[in-house]
Amino acid sequence: MLVTGGSGQLSSYLFEELASEHEARGVDLREPIFDSAKGAVTIADIRDPDAMLDACRGMDAVVHTAAQVSVQRSTEDPAFDVETNVLGTVRTLKAARDAGVSKFVFISSAATYGNPHYLPVDEDHPTVPLSIYGSSKLSAEHFVRAFGSSFGMKWTVIRPFNFYSPRADPKSPYSGVITKFTQNAASGTPLKIEGDGSQTRDFLHAADVARLVRLVLESDRNGMVLNGGSGQATSILDLANTVKKVCPRPVNIEHVAPRTADIKHSVAKVDRAREMVGFSTRISLEEGLKAFFRNRV
Repeated sequence: MLVTGGSGQLSSYLFEELASEHEARGVDLREPIFDSAKGAVTIADIRDPDAMLDACRGMDAVVHTAAQVSVQRSTEDPAFDVETNVLGTVRTLKAARDAGVSKFVFISSAATYGNPHYLPVDEDHPTVPLSIYGSSKLSAEHFVRAFGSSFGMKWTVIRPFNFYSPRADPKSPYSGVITKFTQNAASGTPLKIEGDGSQTRDFLHAADVARLVRLVLESDRNGMVLNGGSGQATSILDLANTVKKVCPRPVNIEHVAPRTADIKHSVAKVDRAREMVGFSTRISLEEGLKAFFRNRV
């Protein structure tokens, strides 16, 4: 099978998850730095039709993780976001169809839901994204569905909520709250909470997302939209206190001005993934956070 975005943090876990039973190759614009992806990734642009056709030949499935993933960057450069997340997905879909690939798994985002109308958020929740990033991922979802109905391609869309791992780039200005908190804790910098910290998110480890992808690939079911979440709401204050608990050095927490237009609460309903493919998370938040500090402080 082919994994796009093969040099990313999620793909590094996916290569590990698939290693024992599946042969996986990847494409990416960057050379891989994670051991599981080294030697398995070809440099190619998902927007290049010829390169993607070559990459898809002989593959029975494509897992499409490649994307521009920053909400902030999508606002700064909407055209790049659309070129990568929409056109790149369409190019990959067409290459997969032309190469005779039978299954397409698309890694979308919970950003497609927008501000929750109710909690927990199930897969039938209205999709009204607030960001350009969320809009681009939702548009790509529509093309995945359309290729399924037009050409008979089997497909599944996975909408991860807030996934994390120590392999996320801490130097990126677009890194998530867990990466920022753990980086600050390890360096002795205060953890800065925007507002009172009562806002909630659904965190799950990237290794659990990779396992969900494997279960989807091995399932006979298709035409599914599945949330990737833990089903547990964690407040940002509780997250900060858990980081403080597991960090081997003293950690200070500071409150700063709240961010405007931020989603207050988000948590996934995960029944469908459990019922359809037998998925549930295995890595607790506390255990996942401990890994950030091994051999660092």
